[in-house]
Amino acid sequence: MDDDTYLEDTTSRPVGAGRRVLTLTDRWNTPLGKPNGGYLLAAMLRGVAEEVPEAGDPLVAAISYLRSPAVGEAELDTEVLRSGRRVQTATARLDQEGAQVAQAVVNFGVHGDGARREDFAEAPILPEPDSCLDPIAEGMPPDGIFGQVEYRLPTVPGWATGAPSGDPTVTLWQRLRGGREIDFPALALLCDSFAPAVMEIGENGSMTVQLTVHLRRLPAPGWIATRLFTRHVSGGYHEEDCELWDSDGNLVAQSRQLAILLG
Repeated sequence: MDDDTYLEDTTSRPVGAGRRVLTLTDRWNTPLGKPNGGYLLAAMLRGVAEEVPEAGDPLVAAISYLRSPAVGEAELDTEVLRSGRRVQTATARLDQEGAQVAQAVVNFGVHGDGARREDFAEAPILPEPDSCLDPIAEGMPPDGIFGQVEYRLPTVPGWATGAPSGDPTVTLWQRLRGGREIDFPALALLCDSFAPAVMEIGENGSMTVQLTVHLRRLPAPGWIATRLFTRHVSGGYHEEDCELWDSDGNLVAQSRQLAILLG
């Protein structure tokens, strides 16, 4: 890569005690023309982590989206709520033009290498990325986030051909453009970077209300195997779970979000 768009677009600069400013760019827009929610979380997570550099790694981040973000300048206000022996907790508030856009709570700690690790689930079984479909090569415009995150799909999604499968489960490969190294904010971004799984039951999409991401470990180099699935749709809302697995078969992040159906 000749540039590092991801780092540039998620970096904020300090302007006072616990206060930072950043620019949200259209390079991470969704098809709805607004900055992607995972991108917002990545920028907020990076900003609050820089305000508490001694806190360790982010363990879990929970964000509520209060209104649609816009491309342009934004302010990030952070505060340490508690500095415990093992876990530190901080908040981050994102504002634009005097209105709050999002609120996040982040817990930091140390991912112990010697601690017990067991997974009672397995990574999705996918063909090798080189054997999968590149949606850009198949004609998808490389606009917004689709130009910043690379995807490889085992088959063409049913919703893309006008024939949803009826099963709101999606498996695919993901990585940042050009294979850029994945850090913890990028894992948070990749938990919310693809089309909602409910599109496979004929929905037009959804908008995230709340997203919680558990960050397990940094991934081995390579593509990220991704599993997205919805099990319940009710009252105009749905949940979506996401699992991210690295090239060594390790679970590196997982998330759950509540989203509003677009109808």
